[in-house]
This record gives sequence, structure tokens and C-alpha cells, in this order.
Amino acid sequence: MRSGPVVAVLTVCAALRVPAQTPAPFSTAPRLTGYFQPRFETLGDTASFFLRRVRFAVEGNVTPWASYRAQIEMSTNGVGVAAAGPLTFSATDVFIRLAHRAWGATVGQFKVPFSLESLLGASVLETGERSRIVNAAKRDIGVQADWTLAGRLALQASVVDGEGPNRAVNADNRMAYFARAVVTPVRGLDLGGAFEGYSDSAGANVQGLYRSGRWTGRAEYIDEYNRRSHVHTRGWYGLAGYYAIPQRVELVGRVEQFDPSDLVATDRSTGYLIGLQYFMRGDNFKILADYEAFREQAVQVSNNRSVVQMQVRW
Repeated sequence: MRSGPVVAVLTVCAALRVPAQTPAPFSTAPRLTGYFQPRFETLGDTASFFLRRVRFAVEGNVTPWASYRAQIEMSTNGVGVAAAGPLTFSATDVFIRLAHRAWGATVGQFKVPFSLESLLGASVLETGERSRIVNAAKRDIGVQADWTLAGRLALQASVVDGEGPNRAVNADNRMAYFARAVVTPVRGLDLGGAFEGYSDSAGANVQGLYRSGRWTGRAEYIDEYNRRSHVHTRGWYGLAGYYAIPQRVELVGRVEQFDPSDLVATDRSTGYLIGLQYFMRGDNFKILADYEAFREQAVQVSNNRSVVQMQVRW
């Protein structure tokens, strides 16, 4: 049969017409990213419009295995006595990142590997504020190493000054140490733990993250011990999110508890939050609204909080 040679010729011709797949060219051009979050917030009997965060970052690649990021933040303090404070500028992420296969290293100022909620970027949080036991993203200056295994295991360890971000010197000449491990036993479920050690205190963390379809769940327990005062500060939270309308509306609920001192029998508080996110273009353009009621162990305080916040990210 003559069809064999004809088919072969046609196949070769078709292959010649398909452009060859070439890897994307490597570029060292810097990229400008950032986001801002204008907010209306009520806290107890006070209310205010203010800029929760305005951040600008320059990032890029130096080589295929070395990158950098430098981010600054402009912020106002919001409601209450601190609202009289001026607009402030500070550095957040300022680091060089090295990566080779499963290994990585970070040098500079970065988020230390401890709390899961702390490591999540403020632009992807489901709530207006982090839980009380986490409070804020912990950043410090030092070096970090990490290693991953086929999406099943991730290890991180860092040595830092222990003085926090934007500090020119290490005042006590002592380092702080962090270590975090996360395993993924099944797809969508991450379980982990972390340790932090300072010259006068230490802390432990147990964390979990679950994602499946429309559901998201996250929980943490943190216990920090001060060796000088012999005080344990403990807290936990559990958060659930459900996409009522996929890629458009997410409903969020959170329960949290915070005990600043185990030596004081009446200072524990519990918070109950309900909220939602409305996405106009994912996390790049969204509106977040939530309300959290706090219940103190003894004397009740007028500190319930409501937040309506818009976010634009690029």
C-alpha cells in the first residue's frame, strides 16, 4: 500500500509547522510589586478610617539560582490612643534568596519559621487581623536554610539576632534559633510543629492546614515560656473558610483563646469571629469584612472589633 509513505511525509510536514518549545529566557529585570489596604474599623466605642498597610517591593533575579526582595511599608496606627501617631515607614522583607533543587537559603531580614499564620502574607489572610497569640508576622535579621522532599516534607531552620526587624545591632550579643517541620500525609493536609529559642525564653507550636474543594481549615496552638518571670503565655485558634460562591464569596469563622500569663487566673480571653471576603479579582482586588466579639475571663472590656477593608494588589 502507498498510504504508508504518504502518511509519513504528512506527519513530518505537520511536525515542521509546530514551533519548537524553548524555555523562557532568563531575565534580571527588576519587578515592582505591592498592595495597599484602606480600612474602616470600630474598636469598642471608637471608629476610624485609616491605611492599614501600604507596601511596595522591588524583587528580581540575579542568576537562575539567586533572587532578591526589598519591601518597605507605610502605615498608620488606626483607632485608639495610637491613632495620633504619624505615618511611619519601615522595612519588612529585605533578603537574598538562594535555591538549588530541594535546598534553599535566605540571608537578610525575613519572616522567621515559627507560626503558620505569621508566615502567611497579610494580603492573603482571610481576616482583618491575625489571632491574638500570633498578633503579627515575626521578622528578624539572620540566615535561614530550608529543604523539601517531593512535596511531602518541608524543613526550615534559622539563626537570627533575636532583636526583631530593623535593628542596627544585636544588643545582647546572643542569637535566637528557630526550627519548623511540616509533613503532608495526604493531599491537602499539612501537619507541622515549630520551636523558637531566645536567650531568656522559648516557645513551641503545633499547626495544621487543610484545603479541599471549597473548604479551608487552619489551626494552631502556641506555648511560650519566659525563663526569667516563669510565665507561660498560651493561645490557640481554629479557622474555617467556605467558598459560598466559588472564586467570588468566601465565608469565614474563627474561634480563638489567649492567656497572656498562666500565673494570673483572670486574664484569659476568648474571641469569636464571623466574616466574609468578596473577590472582584482574587486577592488582587477584594473587600474583606468581619466582626469579632471578645469575652474576658473576669471583667468585661469594650473591645469588640469590626473591620471593612479593601485591598488592591499588583
